[in-house]
Amino acid sequence: MNHTELVHNIAIVLASEVKSYNLPDICSSYGLDKGDDSEAFEGKARYIERRLRGKNQLFLIDLAKRVAKDYNSVDLNRMLNTISPRGIFKVSQITRKNIVKEILSLGYIEGDMNLIDFLKRTWDLDSMPSTDSRFSNATGDIIQHMIANDDWSYQELFEDILEIYNITDEKFIHFTEQIVHPSVRGEVDPQFIEKLNYYLAKDGFKMQVTSQISGYPLYAILKNSKGVKGEFKNLIFAADGPKPEIVISDSINNEITIVKNQEFCLVYDLPILDGLLWSELVTWWGDKESKEIGIDIERAIYKRLIKSLDKGPERNFFKFYFKHFREHMGNKLPALIPQVYLHYDPYVTKLVLNETRLVRQRMDFLLLLPNKVRIVIEIDGKQHYSSEDNRPSPKKYAEMMKADRDLRLQGYEVFRFGGFEFINENNVEKMVFDFFSKLFLRYEII
Repeated sequence: MNHTELVHNIAIVLASEVKSYNLPDICSSYGLDKGDDSEAFEGKARYIERRLRGKNQLFLIDLAKRVAKDYNSVDLNRMLNTISPRGIFKVSQITRKNIVKEILSLGYIEGDMNLIDFLKRTWDLDSMPSTDSRFSNATGDIIQHMIANDDWSYQELFEDILEIYNITDEKFIHFTEQIVHPSVRGEVDPQFIEKLNYYLAKDGFKMQVTSQISGYPLYAILKNSKGVKGEFKNLIFAADGPKPEIVISDSINNEITIVKNQEFCLVYDLPILDGLLWSELVTWWGDKESKEIGIDIERAIYKRLIKSLDKGPERNFFKFYFKHFREHMGNKLPALIPQVYLHYDPYVTKLVLNETRLVRQRMDFLLLLPNKVRIVIEIDGKQHYSSEDNRPSPKKYAEMMKADRDLRLQGYEVFRFGGFEFINENNVEKMVFDFFSKLFLRYEII
């Protein structure tokens, strides 16, 4: 879609939804020039298009998303999904199609209710246009084609008339919740809930019981975890020598280049789709070394990672993790990634001369769990809060606290261990075991 079409579509939605006398204030609220109020009365669409001229593509896409959400515009959502290859919805169109397929398998979607009454729990049918000139709104349309006659299938109704794949996330979630509402169907097969959750989990959601009505469970779809926004990319870790120097080589595709000390670090360059498992890291290492996957390869990558850690607390933490969880969890064991020098984030960059040099955010350990849950683990020695002459440094402590805040605001979980906790080696093993046991239970890993 070109620039002109994008401008036109935004203008059409706003012109159809906003009165002329309100248009200047609405445009101003979106960061557009307010201009002369009388201009809006001469033609709303032209008024809006004038204010969008010269705006770049990123601004227009962001504005289109805001307008689509504010005015519940299916047309803008449909357009945006053609622009963005990953789509714009939290519950993706792929997930929606799978869920709708499961819902259609129920037969009577409306359960114990009248079809129109059921649909009105989600859609304002009386204000929606009809596709049949004989009727003034969608209510009459659906009665004619779904009740008086049967020339529309449920699939045609939801996909073509209600455009369920392009409605807002909030509306789609509400619709799915109504399917299993006690007022719609008293008894719900637990296997049906399991099937819905299988697909919802791929986008970080879960349908679960939140209350009861007259003894019947009331389900709601909730986000599993806030997690971290965006896709994980460019995992650079386990440096066993000088720290890597990293720059962005391609700002369009967010590609990075290590310009110095690349030979001392590892770069996991495969897609990380839903967390990173130890078995996946082992397979990657085997492919990298062109060797057959087996116990020798696992031992080799384990020794390479250990080599990047300081003797003492960090190595003990790593060793006890594998001692207690490798055999128990098998191929489900999350990879405990040491000495992570870069988790790529376009918001943590600074410009150096003619290149964008990435701020190094080295972490002691990182876990990448399903649903974009990312766990940062730090083991603090005195260098975290003391100056080089071993005096307490409020400045260093404040910098550490600020870094923690920034990570948490981006959706990361940060857990810190004090160096003093590792003095008594007899207690360290139990401490590591208890921590990961509770962590994995919290995130339903075990």
